[in-house]
Formats: sequence, structure tokens, C-alpha cells
Amino acid sequence: MELKLGPKQRGFALATSGLAVALAVIALLDAIRFLHVSTTAWMVTAAAVVLTVGAAWLLLEVGHPLWVRWDPHFVFIPSIATALLLSEFIWAAPEVRMLVLVVWPVVLIFLAGYVDFAQSALLSGLMTAGYMAAVALARPAGVRLEVEAIVAAVFFVTTLFADAVLASLRRQRLALIQARAELARMVSTDALTGLPNRRHFQEALDAEMARVQRYGGSFSLALLDLDDFKSFNDRFGHPAGDAVLCEMARVLRQHMRASDRVARLGGEEFAVILVGTGKEAARFVVERLRIAIAELDLGHLAEPGCTVTTSIGLAAVPEDAEYAAELVRHADVALYEAKARGRNCVVLWDGEESALGMRGGGSSLRSGTR
Repeated sequence: MELKLGPKQRGFALATSGLAVALAVIALLDAIRFLHVSTTAWMVTAAAVVLTVGAAWLLLEVGHPLWVRWDPHFVFIPSIATALLLSEFIWAAPEVRMLVLVVWPVVLIFLAGYVDFAQSALLSGLMTAGYMAAVALARPAGVRLEVEAIVAAVFFVTTLFADAVLASLRRQRLALIQARAELARMVSTDALTGLPNRRHFQEALDAEMARVQRYGGSFSLALLDLDDFKSFNDRFGHPAGDAVLCEMARVLRQHMRASDRVARLGGEEFAVILVGTGKEAARFVVERLRIAIAELDLGHLAEPGCTVTTSIGLAAVPEDAEYAAELVRHADVALYEAKARGRNCVVLWDGEESALGMRGGGSSLRSGTR
């Protein structure tokens, strides 16, 4: 069976493998007699590795509530474990203490983008304290603690500089993430009303169509167009017209469910995807919406008693269309029929497209309650 690891598990496995490499290097140097590690030191080291790595892995797998708030990326716990184990390695093999210290900047590189300066400085301080404690406990021959204290101080100052650089990289990374999010929002959002734009609407429509085709169910599409909006703009000015469009967006948000998709397609045309709603049920929903728009008091935007109305075309899946483009076309035809019938009404698509005004007879569309 294939073992699948999440990002945190992969990162922790990588950190563990790095510690294993460091331990293997010490073992190799011991084997070629470059240094000597006593049997007791090896046993303590093995126990420390098993306990520390095992405890961290256990926290990752089953202790999520214990660390998720203060270490959401799960970087502090592995970093603390690494600092403790590197300090233990220094105690077990003090001859390679400088080599072990070189490993710590590599740890800081892995932390880049996840911790700020204070946090990384705290971890570096823990590593420095661990280094001094390990040297003091090992007391290798010919080593003076005051010299080691100077080495530790230089190491800490150097890591502080690295921490500052990494903190700057973190700020740049966060700024880039925010810029990308803002760019994505701008690309998919109408600047005037704050509603999703045509591009976002098309993506939502394609996704909903794919869902219904795969899992079954239904949904409806309503196209709305404000009646005589050009005349309103000509009479009261474009700022008043923009304010009306914002009012229209507010009413749409207020009357639609959170699961429905509302968008401004451009100009005075809007669209609503009524998720999981058949055509007859959608008919009553959009009829209430039409009435709410007609009852809007726009006196504060234009003149006392001023109102606007909207015409709505409605089509549904699966009864009216099999593809997104076909659904939009049918809803659009229904919208134009609503305009032809005097505006301020809801019209449902209910037949062949060629039946509308192409055979000299009545329309195959039927209107909703006015």
C-alpha cells in the first residue's frame, strides 16, 4: 500500500533524515578513529533520538489540538527537537561541535517564511544555550569554557544576522501572497458593485454544470436586466446610475442564499445561479426578487418616488439545456421575450429556440406572475 504524507509529514520526515545524516557522519568519523564516542554516549544518543523524534511525530499525528494554535505550520516543535538533538550530538562527540553548529543555519533556511525575527532569534538562542550546556557537561580535554563562550557569542550574533535576513524574506513572502490574493480578487470582482464579474460567473457556471452532469440534480440560471436604464442615466447622470447598480447588488445579496452565485455581467445586466433549484421553484424566487427591486425607493438618488424595474429570463438544467452555453442562450432568449412583453416580468424558457418569433405564431415561452 502506498504511503501518502501531507506537507507537514514530509517536512518532518526531511528534518528527521537530516538528523540521521548528521548522526551517520559522526558514526563514520568514529569508525575511522577521527574521534571516539563511548558506548554510553551512543546509547544515550540513540535513546534521545528515538524519544525526541518519536514524541514530535506523535504530536504531529495525534496531538493536533495541543500545537495548532501556537505552531500552525508545525515548525517550532521540530526546530526545538533539532536544537536539543544537535546539542546532544555535541555532548556525545565534542570534537565535531563546530561541524554540528554549521547545521543550524540550514535549519534556519527551512524556517524562512514561517517565523519572524523574534521567533527565529529565540530558537537560535536555544541552540546557543544547548551548545554551551553540552560543552560544559562533556568537558573535552584542552577546551576552555571562556573560549567556547566567545565562540557561542559569535555564533549567536551571526545567527541573529541570518534571522534578520530570513525575517525580511518572510515579510516579502507575505506581501507577495497578499498581492496575489488582491490580484485574484480584482480579476474576478466587479469594481463598482463588489459582485463577482463575468469571468467568475463563467467559472462558477461551468463548475455547477459539471457537478450536475456528474452527480445529477438541477439548478437554474436567471439573467436580469434593468429596464430603460440608459434613460435613467441620461436623466439623472451616471453617478446616480452607478448608485442604482450598487443598490441592485445589495438587493441580490440580500435575497439570494449563500450557496447561490450572483454576478454582474456588465452594464445593467446581472446573473444568478440558483444552486439545487428547479425551474418552478426558481420562478417564485426570482419573482420575489423582481418585486423587491420594483419596490426600491430611489428618491435619495434621483427624485422623490423614483423607482426602477427589471426584466428576468430563466432557464434550468437539465430540462432546458445540456451545456453551459446552451443554458445561457436560452435564458438570454427568455430575457429578451420579457423585454418584448412590456418589461418588469419574469419569463421562463419552455421550448424550442426557433419557436420565438420565427414562425409567425405565439411564443413557446411562458411568463411568470407579474
